[in-house]
Amino acid sequence: MVAISRRSTWIILAAILLLAAFLRFWHLDGLPPGLYHDEAYNGLDALSLLAGKTFPQFYEGWELYAADAHAQRPPSETRWPVFFEGNYGREPLHVYLMALSTYLFGATPFAIRAVPAAAGVLAILTTFLAARALLRYSGDQSSATAVALLAAFFLAILYPALHFSRFGIRAMLLVPVETMAVACFWWGVNRARRNWPNPDERAWLFFAAAGFFLGLSIYTFAASRLLPLVWLMFVPLWFWFDREALAAHWRHALIMAGAALLTALPLLLFFARYPYYFVFRIAYVANKGKGAVDGRPWETWLLNVGRVGRGLFWQGETHLRHNLPGRPYLDPAQAVLFVIGFVRGILYIRNARYLFLLIWFGVMLLPSILSGDAPHFGRLSGAAAPAAILIGLGTAWLWQTLSTWLARYLPAQRARRLATGALALALVFSAYLTVRDYFGRYASHPDLANDFYLADWQLGRYAATAVPEDARLFLAPTQEELATIYYALGDPARLRNYGDSAHVLPAGTPGLETLYLLRPDATNAADAVTGYFPRAETESSGDNFVAYHVAADTPRMQRQNESNFVFGDQIELAGWSAAREGDTLDVALFWRALAEMDRDADGNLLAQVDRQPEAYPTSDWVPGEIVVARFAIPWPEGAAAGEASLRTGLYYLPTLEPLGEAVALTGPGALP
Repeated sequence: MVAISRRSTWIILAAILLLAAFLRFWHLDGLPPGLYHDEAYNGLDALSLLAGKTFPQFYEGWELYAADAHAQRPPSETRWPVFFEGNYGREPLHVYLMALSTYLFGATPFAIRAVPAAAGVLAILTTFLAARALLRYSGDQSSATAVALLAAFFLAILYPALHFSRFGIRAMLLVPVETMAVACFWWGVNRARRNWPNPDERAWLFFAAAGFFLGLSIYTFAASRLLPLVWLMFVPLWFWFDREALAAHWRHALIMAGAALLTALPLLLFFARYPYYFVFRIAYVANKGKGAVDGRPWETWLLNVGRVGRGLFWQGETHLRHNLPGRPYLDPAQAVLFVIGFVRGILYIRNARYLFLLIWFGVMLLPSILSGDAPHFGRLSGAAAPAAILIGLGTAWLWQTLSTWLARYLPAQRARRLATGALALALVFSAYLTVRDYFGRYASHPDLANDFYLADWQLGRYAATAVPEDARLFLAPTQEELATIYYALGDPARLRNYGDSAHVLPAGTPGLETLYLLRPDATNAADAVTGYFPRAETESSGDNFVAYHVAADTPRMQRQNESNFVFGDQIELAGWSAAREGDTLDVALFWRALAEMDRDADGNLLAQVDRQPEAYPTSDWVPGEIVVARFAIPWPEGAAAGEASLRTGLYYLPTLEPLGEAVALTGPGALP
């Protein structure tokens, strides 16, 4: 291709970066709408970092795997974790960056998504640097700078790269780190090559930097654990075919490996201490998904080769959160140019630089191939940069070929202009497809709001603004994933989630306003709230939830009898009521939490009823709040009131350990 001046290079690159920034930051707070659970969970960890909390932190009740993870070793509490154990475990770099972003922009979807968006823009620059360093001495007639600019442009408009740059998870953070590792490696090779056989003594610094970025990559995304395989495959082949390279760079290879190990050492030590977290996520994704063959992972992976191949060109991932369902990884224009570049790489595979590029691309396909739900475009993030470089190579070769062919019939300058115009149309067409598919078709998809938990985000924001900060908040029925609501509130401790029960009602704390957020299907909870607080103010929010406001001065205990029985210095029976209706004795117990409990009192023993408060376990009770528990006890046939007594108590079900002594209830209405 025509040589490009230094000034023109940086002007073109700046324009590409501006385009990438616009595509990634425009309307970032509202597209996608809402805030998906995994994004919000990252945000909760960021808030915990800013609040000075110790880790590990787990925010949701389903995370019982933590007990397995720490079965052999208790968790090491720390202020600055090298691995975030919640939500199946996540690498730390993106959470620390999100903490910085949250500090700057507040607890908003924009703050969470600004980190992958910035990483997506930075990846454009680092891919340019990597491509130019890699291809500088490739022997290709086309300009390495031109190919690098084309690679930067195609990464800027690559649909999956755009998509995951606007999604607040850690996948995109891998790309700028891996490309910097590649750039530093080839900068070192190039610097040594210029003065061979007397290489620049400072070349080792670039290899050390490459090792640093390679080691840093393990802190970005689980797919990075395969990135060292690129060098483990390439370097032995390179040294085997090129003995001069062996003589010049064997020490450099050791320096790079040492720097990588040293950089990765803190996280490697964590995995050595808790190996559960190293294999848990890998095993989970390898055996879950519609493409997984149960008990036969090798068959799954073999089938996934075809699935990933089709995903690149024909049938893309169907998961809406990861892709416009069915859209291939490459659009038609990109696919044609990629194939040309890939074939060109195969033809020149004995050239070390093309060999490296092909190995790089192939290795970064493995995270998706080894998944149970291939093609998974998030796990293909590491393949985005080498794919863009291959597309750039194909574009450069096609321009050269087209210019040469047209020069047979036209003046050379006009031939180059026509070739440039034709390929420019292809580039504009490709950019148009990406913009149309993401900001048009994807943005208007009818299920997008549901997939990104817009309803939970709206509920959380309502709760954050509708009542004072000290108000008690309750949500029913129970739901597994609460991170979006917690993040919208800004504090997980503000909200308690309880079951749709007619028997247990958390009545709040005397003197504090209480807000009940009830889903439309929480009919039992709604009856309990309206029955106990008939003057509660009701506010509906469409089909999402109904809000019940209970004023701060509303009595929380509607009891016949007062009592002060204390169980284990943690729970007080503050009162009770009883009324007999036919063959049933209806009893209401009014419990007051005195202290936080680290385990659940799993049973209430009341005459012939033995039941745990399953709708609202005692470990969720907040000191000072009142919990009303109702029981309907079958009255023994033929028994008179004087022949029975009423007693209640609490115990820990796994060991039957009582929480204090059971107490007798006496007073008006005890046994009517």
